Amino acid sequence: MATIEFLKQELAGLPSTDPLLELSGALYGGSSLVLRHGGALSISFTSKSPFIMRYVLSLSSRALANWQPRQALLSRAGHKLSFSVDLTPVQAQQLFSGLNPLEPAQLERRLRGKRAAAAFTRGFFLISGYAAVQGTHLEFSCSLPVGRRLVERSLTSLRMTHGSQIRRASEITYLKSRQDIMSLLAAWGASNSLVSLEELQLEREMDNQVNRSVNAELGNLQRETRAVDELRAAFDRTDRTCLSPRTIEVVQARLRYPDLPLSKLADKIPGCISKSTIHYHIAKVLQNAR
Repeated sequence: MATIEFLKQELAGLPSTDPLLELSGALYGGSSLVLRHGGALSISFTSKSPFIMRYVLSLSSRALANWQPRQALLSRAGHKLSFSVDLTPVQAQQLFSGLNPLEPAQLERRLRGKRAAAAFTRGFFLISGYAAVQGTHLEFSCSLPVGRRLVERSLTSLRMTHGSQIRRASEITYLKSRQDIMSLLAAWGASNSLVSLEELQLEREMDNQVNRSVNAELGNLQRETRAVDELRAAFDRTDRTCLSPRTIEVVQARLRYPDLPLSKLADKIPGCISKSTIHYHIAKVLQNAR
């Protein structure tokens, strides 16, 4: 798959299917959420990417009632951008479907739908998601247990197997199935990243097939080499006066052409001879040597 920056830039540039739910996901993926007097709400998060901040601002202006640009404060914190949003009580209720964003029962019910779940996780991932380039791991990270619960509710609605853990005080929800990750990219509409991951999977499958073929050939070669070495040692130890001229002829041909299959080796031996007869003469020498 392409880099995480490429994936997030693609997601931020896609048309929004549900701006309100995408914005809800983005804000639950933020670094802090503070409920203020009268139902007002302050939310903040950080990102290295200006296009993600523009994405959140665009969602806010489209989805929230009476949105004013001054409600958002953008500043720099080291190599990252710090972004704070102050929501009015009306906007908070509109966004979180209730007065308390820490108990979003109505939002959880909405996330039972696949389209709602896809929109929510898309916004959440843009703020605090990570994906391995190999497409073997994708995760959502947040500071609040309620955020993890909402992501898990969404992934369950999308019928994706997921796990969770706490890592350095962060709530982590992750996918490890490449097929689930591809399905999630498809649900988000991230076609370019999906094609990139499909190409990577095809490349890995071809590499695995080639490796299996090479390993099989190497194994066959090693077995053939051991068999010829064993036959040569047995032939050297055997009293050849006890062997028939035909047996000596067959064994010498085998030692002279160790890499030939028996069907081809028969062409190197005078007269008409079958594979089973070649086996018989070789086995006779090995048995005599023992």
